[in-house]
Amino acid sequence: MDQHAPDTVQDRAPEAPAAAIDFTTAIIASGIADTPVANLMEIAMERLVAAGVPLHRMHVGFRILHPLFDGMSINWTEEEGVGVKYFEHLDEDNSIYRLSPFYFMLSNGRTEFRARLDRDACVDNFPLLVELRDKGMTDYLALIVSFGGAALHPETHDGLGTSWSTKDPDGFTPEHVAAMRQVLAPLSLALRVVIKDQITKNTLNTFHGPLVGGRILSGTIKRGDGERLAAALWYSDLRNSTGLADALPVEAFLDLLNVYFDCAAGAVIAEGGQVLDIVGDAILAFFPAEENEAEACAAALRAAKGAQTRLAAMKAKGCVRALEIEFGVGVHFGDVVFGNAGTAERLKFGVIGRAVNEVARTQDMSKQLGQPIVVSDAVVSRAEPGQGLRLHDLGAHDLRGIPTARRLWALG
Repeated sequence: MDQHAPDTVQDRAPEAPAAAIDFTTAIIASGIADTPVANLMEIAMERLVAAGVPLHRMHVGFRILHPLFDGMSINWTEEEGVGVKYFEHLDEDNSIYRLSPFYFMLSNGRTEFRARLDRDACVDNFPLLVELRDKGMTDYLALIVSFGGAALHPETHDGLGTSWSTKDPDGFTPEHVAAMRQVLAPLSLALRVVIKDQITKNTLNTFHGPLVGGRILSGTIKRGDGERLAAALWYSDLRNSTGLADALPVEAFLDLLNVYFDCAAGAVIAEGGQVLDIVGDAILAFFPAEENEAEACAAALRAAKGAQTRLAAMKAKGCVRALEIEFGVGVHFGDVVFGNAGTAERLKFGVIGRAVNEVARTQDMSKQLGQPIVVSDAVVSRAEPGQGLRLHDLGAHDLRGIPTARRLWALG
């Protein structure tokens, strides 16, 4: 016997309470109805307790595909109900996870782990179990479910880690364990549907933005699918990017780009804009004006000023990479086609139209005129910038590829 942990639970003969059958139907129905994960857990725990299982704590943990977070956990306790927590990507030296029962199980090819918290010696090897024991828990059962036959690996496992705890002096009976095992399969299936759906949304939102991601999921996926709309357009470009790329090591240049993107794209997102495209060091974004042209223009102006303010703040803090960054922003307003274009097999969702070319040319003038932010007359005629921002008339200028001169403004 492994002295680090008790044997895998062996008692499989007892049958689960009849109420568990009703639970299976209810939880599958909730999964089909696309019930949020937290609500799904609440339904599950309420029904298990009503069926006579003396649960006082239940935990579910799983990995998610997200640029900021590595995993998500859902905890239910008798006192506090359901709570959701996200975990940032783990460092290699993450000792908390490495001292957990789940890490032990995945490292040793085990899908079950049982410990009587009030008497088993192995409890002291796991800080989590010591904490649960100190809170009055007496019994602990951990069960791991793998999706699609995924291998048991502590860093890459695709599936669920679940744990069940009680304060009952007698711990879980064989019937209680049977009930938990019986409901685990439908609960895992329902959770998997919700988790995979959320991963799909996270991925689309990360790489395409929430507006485009939502359109793709809603079925706007054929070449030529799209709509004509009015929008405030926002275009930024990094100064001296070629020189910086030549002078800096690849890793340092990538760090610099990310600082620039945090300033520019971060400001767009903060004002409710949609970052449509990042091509090299250029950012194309837009603010749909379906209901309020004035507010769309004002938001784009706030984002432009906000981007430069963020950069100035980072420079003031002594951020080395920020000190090397200068970028220009152009803001314009016009009609665009928002939709799919490309080959039949490789499509790209974006905005197309003359106004897109015009906002890029407006940004080009920021370098020529020595202004960090240049705004077209189409924007100025629709909205006052507000919030203490001032516009300075730069006069009419010829834009490359545009047949008529355009009146431009500097935003300060």
